[in-house]
Amino acid sequence: MSNRTCSACGANVSPYDGVSVGYKEGTKFMCSRCYNESIAEHMGLDYEHISFDPLTIQDLDGKPHTFQFRPHIFGDQLSLEAFEAGPDEGYEFSVIADAEQDLFVTFQRLFERIRRELGRRHIEPEGSGYRITQDDVVRGQITDDPDSVEQMPLLIIDGKSITWEELGRMVAPNAGFRFKLEIFDHSEET
Repeated sequence: MSNRTCSACGANVSPYDGVSVGYKEGTKFMCSRCYNESIAEHMGLDYEHISFDPLTIQDLDGKPHTFQFRPHIFGDQLSLEAFEAGPDEGYEFSVIADAEQDLFVTFQRLFERIRRELGRRHIEPEGSGYRITQDDVVRGQITDDPDSVEQMPLLIIDGKSITWEELGRMVAPNAGFRFKLEIFDHSEET
C-alpha cells in the first residue's frame, strides 16, 4: 500500500499511521501525530506524541514478527496499536489507556501482551493444513477477507490467515463435543 500525505503537516506516512477525517468539503488524511495533537488540543489534554520505531520479536518457533505502532486518541482515552508488517502480515494488538498516561508505560503494557501472545501456540501443522493443539483452546482475531465471494471473515490464529472452512476441518475430529465461542474487543486480553 502506498504512502499518504498528511493534509496538516505534509508528512508522507504509511496509511496505517494516519486517519481519514470527514470535513464539510470532503475527507482529509491526517498523520497520527497531527490527528492526536489536534484532538488533544481540542479536549484540553496534556499529551505528547511519541513515534515508536518498528520492533521485531520472535515467536515460540523463533520466527521473527515485525510490528509497527500507532497511538490513536479518542476522547480522553488512547489506543496504542501494533500491526505486523511485512510479507506475513497477521498479528494485531492494542491496549487502551488514559490519553494523559505516559506513552512509554502504555507501550510497556502492549509489549508484554505481544510477548505473551507470541509465546502461545493454538494450532500446529498437520498434513496440508493445521490442527488444534492438545490444549484445545483457539485464540485469534476476526478480520475481513477481501477475496471472499461470500463476504466471509478471515481468522488470524497464531499470526496465520485461516478460513472458516479450515477452522471447520480442525474442529471436525471433536464432533459430539461442546464448545464455547467468546468475542472480545481487540484491546481486551483473552
